[in-house]
Amino acid sequence: MTILVTGSTGKTGRSRFDWEDRATYILPFEAAQDIVSVHLIIPTHIPPKHVCEFVDLAVSKGVKRFVLMSGSLDLPGDPIQGPIWTHLRDSGVPFCILRPSRFFDNFSDMPESIRDDDKIVSATGSASIGFVSCEDIARVAVDCLLGETPHCAEHIIVGPDLLSFDEVAECFSHVLQRRITHESISIEKQKELWFGLPGEFIRLMSSVEEITAAGGEEAVYAAETKVVGKKTLTDFVRENLHLWTRIEDVDL
Repeated sequence: MTILVTGSTGKTGRSRFDWEDRATYILPFEAAQDIVSVHLIIPTHIPPKHVCEFVDLAVSKGVKRFVLMSGSLDLPGDPIQGPIWTHLRDSGVPFCILRPSRFFDNFSDMPESIRDDDKIVSATGSASIGFVSCEDIARVAVDCLLGETPHCAEHIIVGPDLLSFDEVAECFSHVLQRRITHESISIEKQKELWFGLPGEFIRLMSSVEEITAAGGEEAVYAAETKVVGKKTLTDFVRENLHLWTRIEDVDL
């Protein structure tokens, strides 16, 4: 039995599969004839029709279960996830959806702001978020992929603490032993910082920021059926100190 995890440069799964090269869609099934489950990790810029094409190919090759990585928030008329959810339902193959809150690991993708400028920038105001570790998300994914019975459910996944960006900055300050501040900016200013990225991505992420600022993530965290991860933000920062440590802060 083989499990395919898509998302060649993702945080929770790695493979040689490339969503941008449709010629690679068949390669996993040529390498292994016993793929029964697929973890779908899809970059936001990939057209839904390409994902649907891959789903149809996977079903034709005998895949019996899908686990889709999505987001914690319900976005009205989501142009990316909406068509994919619909196509998975129409496929008749059991599937479940992982809906994690924002990743701790996003702070490690572009560490310069914290390391060089001692600040975290967000457009979510004072709203709180259930930041979660990718390790905790992966644990849920493994259970969904390997469980004897398909889950056929939506799993909201959050971290152990509900934190505002001000509180996130306080956590970094405590662990790094220097003052890190949170700079709260407008949605319009955030769009300027995203300049050059695909328009669909900017529109989608702007909606995410607006919903979050209005308390959307706090409402998600209140769900009784949520899965709560074990790793705290403090744990994560301590494990990755080197990313935010400046040369002048190192004792020689």
